Amino acid sequence: MLRIAIPNKGSLSGPAGEMLHEAGYQQRRESKELRIVDPENEVEFFYLRPRDIAIYVSSGRLDIGITGRDLLVDSGADAEEILPLGFARSTFRFATKPGTAGGVEDLKGMTVATSYEGIVARHLADHGIDASVVHLDGAVETAIELGVAEVIADVVETGTSLRNAGLEVIGEPIMKS
Repeated sequence: MLRIAIPNKGSLSGPAGEMLHEAGYQQRRESKELRIVDPENEVEFFYLRPRDIAIYVSSGRLDIGITGRDLLVDSGADAEEILPLGFARSTFRFATKPGTAGGVEDLKGMTVATSYEGIVARHLADHGIDASVVHLDGAVETAIELGVAEVIADVVETGTSLRNAGLEVIGEPIMKS
């Protein structure tokens, strides 16, 4: 039986479930179901936090999973992207108050708040930038206003929440999801 991890919530959950349903796979009826078996297709689905999926696949306990490229890369898990599915398109970017920095080269000595510490630390190191990285679990755009960091790095689809927080995107994308 094939064991597949599916995001239990978030922007990937709906499109992943719809795609699998359209392909003829049985899907959960209630959002609280964490595991279902589709005996007709010989598949067992596990509904997990998107951030954890790469770890489960890497451990060999699950055969395949659907998660974001950003979460896969940030996890450091020994798993590989097989196929981009084309939903939940977003870009991973730096943002700050206008006039603070123009690009990654200006971040030297600054503190960057993010939910993706692994990706940001590697990106800064790859560019020879010595900056501090602070891990936050979400709503990183408030980190600047609260004085936790001068810059944030986050996944954005439209940038509306950044603009609403008075921030501007700087530099080139860190990665595209």
